[in-house]
Amino acid sequence: MSGNSKRILYTIVSTALWFASIAGVVLLVLFTVPRPIGTADQIVVNALIVAILLRIPAVVHEFGHLLFGWIAGMKFVGVTLSYFRIGWGKFRIVNPNYAGSTEMFPKKRGHVRAKTILFTIGGSVLCLALGGAFLGLYLGLPYHACLLFCGMLGIMLLYEGLIALFPVELPAGKTDGAVLLGLCRHAPEEEVMLRVLAAQAVLSRGNYRDIERELLFSAPIVREDLPAYHALLLLQVNYLKEMGEEDAASEKLERLRSLSLYLTDEEREELKKFEP
Repeated sequence: MSGNSKRILYTIVSTALWFASIAGVVLLVLFTVPRPIGTADQIVVNALIVAILLRIPAVVHEFGHLLFGWIAGMKFVGVTLSYFRIGWGKFRIVNPNYAGSTEMFPKKRGHVRAKTILFTIGGSVLCLALGGAFLGLYLGLPYHACLLFCGMLGIMLLYEGLIALFPVELPAGKTDGAVLLGLCRHAPEEEVMLRVLAAQAVLSRGNYRDIERELLFSAPIVREDLPAYHALLLLQVNYLKEMGEEDAASEKLERLRSLSLYLTDEEREELKKFEP
């Protein structure tokens, strides 16, 4: 199936799940809330709850990545949610079309693939687990307005957890399901990503001379617009400069500069340090 076909199928599936989630919330209110529904204040509160629920699942999803990454022995770099990115010493407005992402890297070199898989599934696992638990609390306990919040949140969390597992590459990047599939299949892009993560793990405890040369220079060939490729090029430039191979470093640097259209703001800032 082509990438465009997958995106169309993703749109259909995500839309269907979204309407199913909304229908589930409506059914909760219609068939489980005692009549009369309640005071005007409670109606207003419930309306506000529905609005808040539109963003809470995304926060839970990213927290799941953080939690599972921490369990796997990874170090926090930053997290992006809608308009904001929070990281060590960083807080800035980002592209509003970028839904969310969490950045971490292994503290140690070993078992990088297993750590990355655990980190990748963390968002969906936490959403599905909490979603099922919250919905179970609402359905299993006597009605209370607070439990209505749990029921609504449970449905939206289940939606967030399921849709993130759909394997597709979107304009904002790959879904967790696509990354997980690539890791299991040893896809070239994920293999490059693992090499970058392994190199970062080495650098967190040492320097470029501690990195095995083949780790950076025997990576699979991937598309040049991919973030993993840009990160690898940056590592190669720094490695070659550390080794005193200025001509080779300059060649890699020029290649990276030619890709400026695809670089992030952080990568462009990184390039400035190489300017005369």
